[in-house]
Amino acid sequence: ERMAASPKLLAVALGLALMAGSAVAFTSPLAARLRPALRGAARSAASRAASLGLSMQKSDKVTGQKFEEKDEKKNPGKRPGHSVAGGEEAAAPVSPEIEAQRKLIEEHQASCPKSTWAEEIRTIMAQKNGFATLSTMSKTLEGFPLGSIVGFATDDKGRPYFVFSSLSSHTQNLLSNPKASLCVTEPKFKGAADARVTLIGSVTKVADSDEEDKLRKSYMENHPGAYWAEFKDFNFFRMDKIEDVSFVGGFARAGSVTVDEYTAGEPDPLAAFADPVMNHMNADHTDALKDYVTYLVGVEGELDTCQMKRLDKYGFDVRVAKGSDSGIIRIPFPETVSERKGIKEAIVALSQKAAKAKAAKEA
Repeated sequence: ERMAASPKLLAVALGLALMAGSAVAFTSPLAARLRPALRGAARSAASRAASLGLSMQKSDKVTGQKFEEKDEKKNPGKRPGHSVAGGEEAAAPVSPEIEAQRKLIEEHQASCPKSTWAEEIRTIMAQKNGFATLSTMSKTLEGFPLGSIVGFATDDKGRPYFVFSSLSSHTQNLLSNPKASLCVTEPKFKGAADARVTLIGSVTKVADSDEEDKLRKSYMENHPGAYWAEFKDFNFFRMDKIEDVSFVGGFARAGSVTVDEYTAGEPDPLAAFADPVMNHMNADHTDALKDYVTYLVGVEGELDTCQMKRLDKYGFDVRVAKGSDSGIIRIPFPETVSERKGIKEAIVALSQKAAKAKAAKEA
């Protein structure tokens, strides 16, 4: 009975973002079979929302989670909130074991410190060797957009800039109509549970030669192999005027920040060191990552994989999976980390805490 319950407990753990607005998300056939239990738990979660600092609206029949930005500067289009349709299966009973497990992880994830949206967006935009989807207005098919995969970097104000061949279709489109959008995903993006940013604005050619030389140097630092940036028939363009910044950080995390908030935000101080740390942990210390998820967060059951996917000054996210179930769990650092040497100290502290919790549980 214990072994049969473990996959259910894991699926419940991976579905918590649908109720608590945390970083956790899941999708799988197994999860679909467990949906009645999840929805029943979501209804009971609504009554505890105030104590957890969550905003639950009556119109949300299932998840108790609905995003609707009231600030017109952040949501000028008045985009509606998001909720998941329910059914009679929501009334299915939930075992005390599943309910206790769900509550434990929900409270843990809701309490994790996280970067502000502006900080998270600026960090995504500041990624090294970044490529994204640029949509321009077609010059040949009036009224239709053209999507192009392009390399980009950002200046100190967060404005994305590019180096384009004069022959490219998107270059010709921008010279005819500078209106464009740029959709950027986080470096380890795999699907709907991961973060993405869309900037809307006007992309124009950089006219000042000194500014172009400055951008070329910076671009080649971000894209070391971009030798074409030196070609005479390649020119620099930049989104000098940003009109809108929208953000999807995963399930139940969607909205906008103002352009002023975006400009004032700063990339995470650990961004430059994150990849080497994550690669090392994922290659050599997956058992430690599983211990964090099991003994610090409370997810029970054997995990097939557990991989770091994002690291910042407050902690890190791990992508966990068992069979076709997958999700994202937040692991907070004991204290905020602002420099490279502090990362190792924070991870050692987490390992010591997990070892102590494991020993206590096995005693």
